[in-house]
Amino acid sequence: MVKKIGKDPLNPLLHLKNAKLAFASGNYSLAYAELKTARLFGLDRQQFQEHEADFMAALPEKTTMGHNTYFRLQSLADELLKRSNGADFSVLDVGGGSGPLAAFLPEHSYCLAEPLANGISGTNLPFADRSFDFVVSSHVLEHIAPDDRERFLDQLLAKASIGVILLNPFEVRNTLVSERLQLVIDVTGADWAREHLHCSLPRIEDLEAYAAARGLQIDIRPNGTMTTSLAFVFMQYFAALAGSKDELQQVESFFNQNYQQILDSDAYPNAYLVFIEAAFTNR
Repeated sequence: MVKKIGKDPLNPLLHLKNAKLAFASGNYSLAYAELKTARLFGLDRQQFQEHEADFMAALPEKTTMGHNTYFRLQSLADELLKRSNGADFSVLDVGGGSGPLAAFLPEHSYCLAEPLANGISGTNLPFADRSFDFVVSSHVLEHIAPDDRERFLDQLLAKASIGVILLNPFEVRNTLVSERLQLVIDVTGADWAREHLHCSLPRIEDLEAYAAARGLQIDIRPNGTMTTSLAFVFMQYFAALAGSKDELQQVESFFNQNYQQILDSDAYPNAYLVFIEAAFTNR
């Protein structure tokens, strides 16, 4: 199905079929994200509503997500809602995995672009320019080779009529960047840490220079706390080894429900939340 969508990426019936397959296999986040994607591409309301309630009901309670994932998604949703000023909006989620962000935005139009999940390439987006109000990309930029990052950002901005929202770890001086990534690799063997180390983390000054060269407004804010995020990486790893899934979820749910608003650190952020305004913004 993914290959079929790759050949005909704007076909709503293919996305609907992919949604049904995901639902049948228990991948409820992808099922809901693909249903919303199909609707944005023109799936008629009746077909959408036939599945909407069941797909939404099957979604796991958001606060039971892993803390790092929940914090990231809630931060993105909050930023989108703030930037929209209460108006309806559409969003393209580039590199969004199985599309869990869709569950945080049930009232808004949503499209997933994830080659492994629905066949839509994040580096060759098959959409007309200004097709979406917002384009978001979370924890993707650091996995792109440095020489390709400007071209990637150009593509995202071309598809947005209001702006692009990035949520990414960046290089923060004097925070033991390579040492902590190597520690994660040594202890957990995580592939994402290997990619961060191999590609190198983006730098805030490079994004500022990118926006300045194009005459674009940019807003950059610290997001999360490096030490808290790193602690949860190791906590999840050791909890899995110990078979302590329920206990881990209890801890993560507590943090998700109570500490979302107090974890941003100016000195030691886990990531930065970046908004780049489209040159032809219409609001």
